Amino acid sequence: IPFGIYHFAYFIDETTACAEADFAIRLAEKYRPHIRMIALDIEEDSERYANHIGCSPDWTKCAKAFLERVKAAGYQPVLYTNYSWMTYRFDYDQLKQYPLWLASPDAPDTIPASYPNIALWQNSWTGHISGITGNVDTDICYRAELFREASTSTGTAARPSQKPQTEIHQVSSSVKVHYEVCVTAQDGVNLRSGAGTSYEILGAIPCGEKLLITRQTAGGGYTWGLTEYGGVQGWIALDFTRKIARKSLDTLAKEVIRGEWGSGEERERLLTEAGYDYQAVQDRV
Repeated sequence: IPFGIYHFAYFIDETTACAEADFAIRLAEKYRPHIRMIALDIEEDSERYANHIGCSPDWTKCAKAFLERVKAAGYQPVLYTNYSWMTYRFDYDQLKQYPLWLASPDAPDTIPASYPNIALWQNSWTGHISGITGNVDTDICYRAELFREASTSTGTAARPSQKPQTEIHQVSSSVKVHYEVCVTAQDGVNLRSGAGTSYEILGAIPCGEKLLITRQTAGGGYTWGLTEYGGVQGWIALDFTRKIARKSLDTLAKEVIRGEWGSGEERERLLTEAGYDYQAVQDRV
């Protein structure tokens, strides 16, 4: 089955837009040459996140930065959006060169001629497909070449370098901790290279994921925790998580034996700060 990928935007400026594009490109590289299209999904939740952290991005410049980055890596950039964003958020004249994926179930049976660059039309969120239970999104594709396999050579376009993981910024004021959290934000939480919203976004962690927090600090109005997800270490805003319920003594004892809680005074501090009875755990060990 031919396929492409899309990336949901949480960037706040051109720098973070390029960082998110690099992340999408790194994921797409795993499936080269089968993927040609990388679409940028930018809509209401993108703006809601930016407003939540006090930012007012120039959405046109940000979108263009992302799409140009994708293009430079040898992929076909596509803009997924809706009428509202095209009219009120974007200076759309600056984005007309990119194929458009229009989300508009309320549109007429034919796409208006004012959008000659239309590539895909998401015409329903409640469609039905034989063999699938429940509602599904359905789309009409007008440009099948977007899904044809890309060449293993990108010509003059530069393929993203397989660079090592971004260096994680160490925070001298952070303290060592040891507890688990569950991501509660419906839109997930960003994994960043440092404890602050200005640091590079390394990835997005979806709602419901459970994470081990090993260091904690505060900054920019948020509490930050150091964790690891998908083999990548980074910082997350703990304000969008909740601590997971207490562990049993047997579980804690096994973790202590494995060295996960340190030793001596450090172990006592970590267990106490996490709300556990240090002596009871030691007795079980």
